[in-house]
Amino acid sequence: MRKATKAWALLAAICTASLLGGCTYESGTKAFATTNFDQKPDQTTTVQTESGAEWLKTALEKGKTDKDAQTYWYKGYVKNTILSRTTTSMFNGAVINGKGYNVDARIAAQPYSYYRINDKRYIKANEQFVTAPDEPLAFDVLKGFEDWLPLMDKAVQLPEEKVIGVVSVPFQLKMTGAEWLKNSQSPLFEPLKKQLGERPDLDYILKESTIKTTFWFGKEDRLIHQYETWIILPLPEAGTMDQQVMFNLLKYGDTGGIHIKEPEEVEKYLLY
Repeated sequence: MRKATKAWALLAAICTASLLGGCTYESGTKAFATTNFDQKPDQTTTVQTESGAEWLKTALEKGKTDKDAQTYWYKGYVKNTILSRTTTSMFNGAVINGKGYNVDARIAAQPYSYYRINDKRYIKANEQFVTAPDEPLAFDVLKGFEDWLPLMDKAVQLPEEKVIGVVSVPFQLKMTGAEWLKNSQSPLFEPLKKQLGERPDLDYILKESTIKTTFWFGKEDRLIHQYETWIILPLPEAGTMDQQVMFNLLKYGDTGGIHIKEPEEVEKYLLY
């Protein structure tokens, strides 16, 4: 059980740095996927004209500047499995860039709502609103995507598919936890990096883990429509544990359907 606890703590740490997560139970050598960027038509079934990093860079820039990308809905889940036990947390909400966002969530079977309006934050739990002194979770679904930019040049372009009715271009990246830690520039990994060399158990888990991340970009609008990261960690002498995170970003530009409550609508119900 102690080994499981150590691995669970590591899983929580590396998943925090990814925002979302994905893993596979595939066997064989774990390494960066071979990119098909600039391949000739007879070498691959999917001709990649731009790298995954360019697609992600474009999506993030448009997400900040394109007037049709400043409002959107999102929904998704985080599924944690350790040995035979699975816990799933559900999220759905709306974003209005420049104003705020809201999310309705169910975490560990506990429902609650979260609002961020300008510089104010509120949580609703047990039918009561309270002021949140600090942001409890990174509900900004675009937070942390920039950390993937240094890695996405190695991503493989997959065949086009529809995501909630939108023709999308998927890019997938696979690596070990050790490779992720080494190549990522996310500051959230710094505490883990400092422990390497002093913790053989961490070295083993990272080298034997599998990380798979996939972005689905709209073929026409070049925005992110779906994101998944799946992480598998070995439990020495006890099997595996994993976390899967899957989110959809949808209805970009839905200014008529998205409304974030004004502060006064929440504040009249505040306990404190």
